[in-house]
Amino acid sequence: MKHWVIIISIFTFGSFYSKNDSILIPVVWNQLSLLPDSNNYNLLFGGPGSIYRSLSFNQNQSSIFDEHFLFSKEQLDMPLLISPIALVDAQYIIGDELEQNLSLYHNQSISSHSNYAVSFLKRSHEGYYTNQSTNHNFFQFHYYNQKSDSSYSVFTGMKHHRIYNQQNGGLIEDTSFINNDNTISNRKILNVNMNQSYSNEKFWKFFINQKWSLGKGEKDTINNAISKVIIFNTSIQKKSRTYFDSLNSNLFVNNFNTEFSTNDTFSIDLLSNTISYNLNYNKNSISRVLNLSLVSDFFSQKNLAIDTLLNNQSIKLNYFVTKNKNSLSLKSQYYFHGFKKSNYSFNLNFNKEFFNGITFNITGFLNEYTPVFEMNNFDSNHHFWNNIQYNKVFSSNIISSFTFKNYALKTEYHNIENPIFFKDFGRPSQSKASSQIIKTSLSNLTINKKFSLFSEIVYQYQGGDQIFQLPSWIGQLKFNYIILDKKNNLRIEAGINARAFSSYYLPSYFPEINQFGIQNSFLQNEYFIVDFLMKSTIKEVVVFAMLTHLNAGLMGNNYFSSYHYPSPDRCFKFGLKWLFLN
Repeated sequence: MKHWVIIISIFTFGSFYSKNDSILIPVVWNQLSLLPDSNNYNLLFGGPGSIYRSLSFNQNQSSIFDEHFLFSKEQLDMPLLISPIALVDAQYIIGDELEQNLSLYHNQSISSHSNYAVSFLKRSHEGYYTNQSTNHNFFQFHYYNQKSDSSYSVFTGMKHHRIYNQQNGGLIEDTSFINNDNTISNRKILNVNMNQSYSNEKFWKFFINQKWSLGKGEKDTINNAISKVIIFNTSIQKKSRTYFDSLNSNLFVNNFNTEFSTNDTFSIDLLSNTISYNLNYNKNSISRVLNLSLVSDFFSQKNLAIDTLLNNQSIKLNYFVTKNKNSLSLKSQYYFHGFKKSNYSFNLNFNKEFFNGITFNITGFLNEYTPVFEMNNFDSNHHFWNNIQYNKVFSSNIISSFTFKNYALKTEYHNIENPIFFKDFGRPSQSKASSQIIKTSLSNLTINKKFSLFSEIVYQYQGGDQIFQLPSWIGQLKFNYIILDKKNNLRIEAGINARAFSSYYLPSYFPEINQFGIQNSFLQNEYFIVDFLMKSTIKEVVVFAMLTHLNAGLMGNNYFSSYHYPSPDRCFKFGLKWLFLN
């Protein structure tokens, strides 16, 4: 029984350390399942780790230029899991075109008050087309130690990733892919726009988080307690993205600094410090958390001819309260000094559980931000813009969901004023109008002893400026059937995953700046993709096989992830997952 509790803790109830609201947030830590290509609504350009885009609009797309948009997202932090037994989780997947995925995770308690964990993930793929390979490495390590009286704890570690993508610029002639059925068997003979270009991202992060308890706290009964904590987090980050291409094909006409080859590097060094005061009050069935933080960021940015030092100083105020089956969360941040001076954000979340499995949740978000510095000033071999004075972007959304038994209804409204987008040839532009997205989804999850069935249909409407190229309808179906179940000794399952979407205009992609742009010359017809899965579980060992895009070529070859970038065809994958407990 103890072993199963540990397994559930790893894959279901891991928690982050020292979040500002000091609330333990359930997360899933399974490195491969957290990746974008595991989501049904993401379309990839090639194999694992390749460029991808989502068909489903989300809140992050409304504030993309509030972040440094040229870089890939940082890998999710490992959860802090204090386990009485050592554990190792290993997973390996192979597939077509020399696809390999290796995931390792180890967690070990040194004593009753200290713990360490380490993870490693490697992904590589040769690519379906010329110059389309990927080779990524992710590494994390952390160490936790707490005094015996819990008055002080320290959590420190490092993160590193290297993301290498060959950038082939897409197909030169799309019609050869659409009209010729033979391209499925030998796609590498198709000409691409760039035969030697690539991008290489490097990321390093070192952090140390410290927590001091102010006194032993007040506690008069089992149910009444007050705790006061000071938290100090500091981190150093260094990240860079290098883009290189050969000009032999004369693809680029806007090369400002060289005639034969281009090598653009954009880098950022960041020193971040956060000091927080946390007050946690529990009385009977009511829990309240108040957190006040001062955040200080100092960073330098470099790209070709630009070298600048910037800083941002902000204050955060978070409040969280739970009472019986209700919860309320308020989060706010205001920048009082620096490049983002007078920027602010506010988030509200309310959740209420009714009787008979009825749950209501509503979230509201307001954000006004100054676009990051590289949107105002950027100088590379392919793009140049200088001293562009963008207006602040204001984004807001409200998301509500209602669940009843196996059904869930969710409605979203997103509004973006003064949105920024990329036009032809990767030129940035800002609209003086606004753009709205209304998104509604209805889903159902049915589970019994033999099978599980999940179905969802989503409608997306875009009003105002059409800067997001999305299908109006998307949907998915996941069916899983248990063929054999011998308690905890052997379990065999088969399943089908399917997703479908309506027609929409494909966006263009600019590999030199890692961004999507607007174009209205190529209409992607409605399409669906079906994957078939088999999984066998023997105690802590899972063996599985997958045939992806089973229906490739049955309705022609007109399936693209972006303009000039066809979606991957049918391929077979085989994997092994092994959990060691000691």
